[in-house]
Amino acid sequence: MKTTLILLALAGTALAAPQMTDRITPEEIAARQKATSPLAAIPQPAAPAEAPVVRPGEQSLIKQSEILNDGRNWTIVPKGAVLHIPPMFATRVGAKPVGTLLPWTEFLTVNRNWLFTEEVTFDHASGKTPIPPSRPEAWQKVNKVIVAVHLGGPISVRTQAANPVASTR
Repeated sequence: MKTTLILLALAGTALAAPQMTDRITPEEIAARQKATSPLAAIPQPAAPAEAPVVRPGEQSLIKQSEILNDGRNWTIVPKGAVLHIPPMFATRVGAKPVGTLLPWTEFLTVNRNWLFTEEVTFDHASGKTPIPPSRPEAWQKVNKVIVAVHLGGPISVRTQAANPVASTR
């Protein structure tokens, strides 16, 4: 029994982890990681000097949009999205924003009495396919501001005059 205790005591001290006496600095850890990493052999490109952020001076979301205003709320739609404006609602299109900015869907819901949407395809929007001539005739009878939409969101529509076909020869 004594021998077993002595052997256990000797084995316990022999198997115990050695005490740490030296401390490794973060720089030494980084050097050891680079030395053993296979990625360390790949040359790294020099870090470029931080380029300044350049913003186009004349671009603005408001300048590229048409403002619709009801006197209390306003929203923006892309220029070219308003297809028809009756004379009685001309003051509500392109006016200065007054009141609260609302998302398109909320503004449309609040102003259904003077706004109407016309669903168009991408071909209509790009000007590849003209809007059927019967549609503008129908808009005259509606007496509402007509806004072109695609899947419920306002979209610009190019007219044939804005997109002339250039001859190749």
